[in-house]
Amino acid sequence: MMGTPGGGISPGVPLQTKVAMNHESARANVPSRFLRSRPGWTFWVRRYEFILATLALIVGYAVFLLPGEEATPVGRGVSIGVFLLLALAWSANILVDGEKSDWFKGIVAFGLVFVSCWLFYRYSGTEWDKLGKSFFNWEKMQGAWPELLEGLLVTLELAAISAVLSILVGLVVAVLRSLGSPTLNVFLIAYLDIFRSIPMIVLMVFIYYALPYLGIELKSVTATIVALALGYGAYAAESFRAGIESVYFGQMEAARALGLTRLQTMRLVILPQAIKVVIPPLTGNMVAMLKETAVASVVASPELLKRAKEIYVGKANPTALVAAAFIYLVVLLPLTRLANWLENRLKDRMKTR
Repeated sequence: MMGTPGGGISPGVPLQTKVAMNHESARANVPSRFLRSRPGWTFWVRRYEFILATLALIVGYAVFLLPGEEATPVGRGVSIGVFLLLALAWSANILVDGEKSDWFKGIVAFGLVFVSCWLFYRYSGTEWDKLGKSFFNWEKMQGAWPELLEGLLVTLELAAISAVLSILVGLVVAVLRSLGSPTLNVFLIAYLDIFRSIPMIVLMVFIYYALPYLGIELKSVTATIVALALGYGAYAAESFRAGIESVYFGQMEAARALGLTRLQTMRLVILPQAIKVVIPPLTGNMVAMLKETAVASVVASPELLKRAKEIYVGKANPTALVAAAFIYLVVLLPLTRLANWLENRLKDRMKTR
């Protein structure tokens, strides 16, 4: 802080800085009880007494004023809409308050979700018995679980092999692009643009059904692996390119000055540093690839969804599809959390640099 011996501000300080310094000095001389950190009208709205009183009113509305089965559709819709608006306003008043504790906000958020589910259960008119018999009839799954597990093993095998091949394809394409050859980049960019633009289901159908007319006939599993490797290899190439470009260019020049070839520089200097940046997006790509294996059912690949469809047709009940969805959740949720953890860890490392 620049100041004169008499306590004033030196003439060399900009005008905006003078205003800010005078403002802070004035606030420091005022007792804290006279300072207002937020508008006065919000003070009583966010007090716990007001929150509990309004909660009692909302509960009373839910008990006594929400319509029953005899109400008209219009009256029921208006009454439920008013109740939802009141519940949302009450919840938002707490969730946006920075002084409320996180655990209290969490209870409010879960309560809002519970109220929404309760309203849907009470007024949606869903035929829960028929829904359970059609989609959650686990008796129909007797003897079908081994078949689903076989499909899961095929799914994991497809994803693992395709992941390795797509990483290799992406790494090769990214390294070739780093060479800076205009002629070579034309073909590489064409590959990236084409395979990132074609939907995976179209690519699988083309490889499995169209290539035999060109004299190239692949089995369903092989066609699935080729399609996934080529499609996600394009995404992996962009991830590797971003990682390579994140390394300071001066390191490449220093390595070349020490006598290393371009390939040695890439292998020994650039890639070991780029891998740290590439791992989080690659993990996300692998999770997406594991989900895309479900598309392989259109080319008769015996993966999880194909097995579930066969059970569904055989038992005339879609519970097998719900079971397959649960299996996907059990497998994919940990991988999704792993991808998020890796991404957050990378961000923390970048901040500490």
